[in-house]
Amino acid sequence: MGDRSDKHRCDVAVGPDFQAHVNDAISRFSYLHPSIEIEVGPEVISLFADSRHDVGDLVRDLQFALYRQKIYAETLPLRKTLIEGVMGR
Repeated sequence: MGDRSDKHRCDVAVGPDFQAHVNDAISRFSYLHPSIEIEVGPEVISLFADSRHDVGDLVRDLQFALYRQKIYAETLPLRKTLIEGVMGR
């Protein structure tokens, strides 16, 4: 990790319903924002950005990644069952 003294920090609270999806969501988020440093705490994800103007967009993108990953994980069994039914397995 680099020197964070010149970075803008933003903490994003992660509710208990999303805790199981943090690692996968961060993988997606990191792909979109490779220059952003991320620190994961028990209930908070901290983002370190170069510009204060980026923070709002970064928070939105991280929250979307968390939501998307939660929906993906929760619907996976249904999608598998549907595909098996259509494919006749």
